Amino acid sequence: MNLYHGSNIVIETPDLKEALPLYLYFIVEKIIPLIMSEYNLGEEEAIRKFYCSRLYSFLENPKTGVWRFSPKLLFGLYKDELENGDFTFPEEAA
Repeated sequence: MNLYHGSNIVIETPDLKEALPLYLYFIVEKIIPLIMSEYNLGEEEAIRKFYCSRLYSFLENPKTGVWRFSPKLLFGLYKDELENGDFTFPEEAA
């Protein structure tokens, strides 16, 4: 996209795949303390369990759009996965 007509300055739109790890960082840093508190886990254990979850596999895939959910909603889905063995995405995500 040109900054203005006739300009040779170009603003690149960031590639979602490149930007997603940054989104993940900010999402995960908000979810991990919730997991630690709810399940009385240390940070490393909470991180390991979250990264090994089915939810995280959806979260890290940019095509799913799960990274757009709030940390609170994601934590609820994670809890459902742990306690019930599965989770259901909200209707608006479909």
